[in-house]
Amino acid sequence: TERTLVSLAFGQEACTLLLAKACYHLTGLNGMQDGSFTFAEVRPLTGRTHQIRAHLASLGRPLVSDAVYANQAFAADSQWCPRLFLHCSRITLRDMDGPFCSAEAPLTPDLIRAL
Repeated sequence: TERTLVSLAFGQEACTLLLAKACYHLTGLNGMQDGSFTFAEVRPLTGRTHQIRAHLASLGRPLVSDAVYANQAFAADSQWCPRLFLHCSRITLRDMDGPFCSAEAPLTPDLIRAL
C-alpha cells in the first residue's frame, strides 16, 4: 500500500478538532489481540486529503479498518468491522445564493453493529 508523505517544509497546514465520545476495550474476539478504541467526533477545519485519517494515525489512534494508515491492524480490525470506520454525520455547505444548507445522517447499521 502506498502512503503519501507531507513535507514539513512545503506541506499545507491542516487543523482538526477532536472530541472523544466513548472508549471501548476489545478482548479476545476470535483470537485477536486485545485493543482499546475511542469513538470520537472529529471536525476538520481545513479540507486536506486524508486529513482525519492522517491526524488520528499521527496520534497513535488510527481509524478502525484503515488499510493505509493502520495497515498492521487492518487484518484484525476487518474481522469485526468490515469497512473503514468513518462516517459523516453532518455536513454544512454554503448555497450559491449565500445561505447555509445542512444535511445529517445517522450512524449506519454496519457501523452500529461494529460498536
